[in-house]
Amino acid sequence: MFTKQKLKNEIEPEEMLLDRETAAKLETPLKKGGFFIIFALAVFVLLTFWSRAFWLNVIKGGYYAQRSSKNNIRLYNSRAPRGIIYDRAGKPLVENIPNFSLFIIAADLPKKDEERQNLIKRLSKIIGKDEAEVADFIKNLNQTSTSPVSLDLKLNRETLIDLEAHLPELPAIFINKETRRNYKNDYYFAPLLGYTGKVSTNNLKTDNYYSLLDYIGKIGLEAQYEKELRGTSGKIAVSVDSNNTVLNTLIAEEPAPGDNLILNIDGELQKLLTDALSEKMADTGSSAAAAVVINPKSGEILSLVSLPSFNNNLFNSDLSNKTYNALISDKRKPFFNRAISGAYASGSTIKPFMAAAALNENVVSPDYQVDDTLGYITIPNQYNPDISYIFHDWKAHGFVDMRRAIAVSANVYFYTIGGGYKNIKGLGIDRIDKYLKLFGFGSPLGIDLPGETGGLVPSPEWKKSVKKENWFTGDTYNVSIGQGDVLVTPLQLTAAISAIASDGILYKPRIVSKITDTDGKTIKEFKPEIIRSANIDKEKLQIVKEGMRQAVTEGSVYFLKDLAVKVAGKTGTAQVTNTFRKTNAWFTGFAPYDNPEIALSVIIEGAGEGSSAAVPVARRVFEWYSSQAKNVVK
Repeated sequence: MFTKQKLKNEIEPEEMLLDRETAAKLETPLKKGGFFIIFALAVFVLLTFWSRAFWLNVIKGGYYAQRSSKNNIRLYNSRAPRGIIYDRAGKPLVENIPNFSLFIIAADLPKKDEERQNLIKRLSKIIGKDEAEVADFIKNLNQTSTSPVSLDLKLNRETLIDLEAHLPELPAIFINKETRRNYKNDYYFAPLLGYTGKVSTNNLKTDNYYSLLDYIGKIGLEAQYEKELRGTSGKIAVSVDSNNTVLNTLIAEEPAPGDNLILNIDGELQKLLTDALSEKMADTGSSAAAAVVINPKSGEILSLVSLPSFNNNLFNSDLSNKTYNALISDKRKPFFNRAISGAYASGSTIKPFMAAAALNENVVSPDYQVDDTLGYITIPNQYNPDISYIFHDWKAHGFVDMRRAIAVSANVYFYTIGGGYKNIKGLGIDRIDKYLKLFGFGSPLGIDLPGETGGLVPSPEWKKSVKKENWFTGDTYNVSIGQGDVLVTPLQLTAAISAIASDGILYKPRIVSKITDTDGKTIKEFKPEIIRSANIDKEKLQIVKEGMRQAVTEGSVYFLKDLAVKVAGKTGTAQVTNTFRKTNAWFTGFAPYDNPEIALSVIIEGAGEGSSAAVPVARRVFEWYSSQAKNVVK
């Protein structure tokens, strides 16, 4: 039996597949020096990391802990978009547009002068402001305050991009996206809407809603309905690193927009009336005018104009002191709302109310005729008969009854029924005071606008207190024709003539119809509100209306006779205290005569006679009404 023996040098099959070089390497043993080098390198790396960690955490730990504590996130109020204001047709009169503002946190500004100057230099160059102006602005800040203060409220696109690129180099600076108020057709609506401006120190003290970043309504509807329009503030989170560089600005809490206002104002009528007044002012050389249009059945104000007006968009950006001072020092007083605050001698527009009072007190019958053939009356001094006082009419009118006296504006007639003459006792100042106040004169009516004044119905007590003088019959005569010390506002006169039109009912004038939320849901609706009734029989008020209609058909308002709608009206030419000026031109009236739906008053300062200056403006309004009659009153 033979046994096959394996040769000593016999190669296994798998060994035949190995590359000779590979086999040689596998068979080469690793030297001890290589292990030592690897070990040394590992120890060196570990020691480096350990020593760096020791340096940061032990030796410099306090320093870096202090620096890291300065890295924080600050929360600031973010202005809410204000509610929108619409006219009665639903057209927006104001809008909110996106806006980027630049703010400075004074406490984060560099403390070293050189670093601060470099910041000012860079910032001034980027935003295009004078370096001295920016330096002065920063100098006047409270240097310890962490509350942001606005430096530029209206960044354009190019400046915004440039700023964002350089923000890491500008400590204490951040940009915030908000909304800015933009008033459409500003000249037409500015006295009505008003404007918003930066909060004052007093605002911050009296209402914790506000922060330094907030704006608040200053005048007009913006001020009157501030709480409804302002919304609920949100929160912005500003991340600041240890070098006081703003890292990021985020919205931490979304603001809630304010509620909307729906007005009784007709936007188209507002524009038409403003244009008509402006043109007549230019024709007559007048510097100021006002007009009010009311629905006599409800007190809804369809238009309210005060001229001169102003640009309320100026206050939505950085208004320079020079521009602001020029506005407030303007002798024409563009911020003064003459429609509700201007107190004027009423002139002959007071006569319809005198007639209503005389009828209600049975001073005369409507058909009683007063002798006005001379064109004046003579009143002897009660203490010295040798002294007489003459009270003139603007012309002799012959014998006139009440309707005719209203139509031709006969002063002698109203002297007689007001102060008394010959066999007519007259109303006397006490009863005149009573009825004028019943019609709304002498006190504010409560319109939903700030700044309304009450005018003046003078009395013996008032004269004694203010002028330190006694009351005379001549004072009563002057009041009876709307001269002397009696003062009315255009709003009062329009509300009062509306009361004549609505059978003695005096309505509270109102601009806002309702308040809605952002979804258009009605939050509050304002219904017509009666102030009081004049308590005068309708039949007697009808006599007054007939006299005012006769003023159109054959009197001083003849220019309105050919209108498609029947108008009743009364003009006035009122003297002013400065005798070197022209007289103020008045008109007041209503239409349609048989079923009044619109009443208005117009005054143009220093324009001359009411018939030539104020009546043409009124005509434009009544023509508009004729073409829009179905849409004027809902």
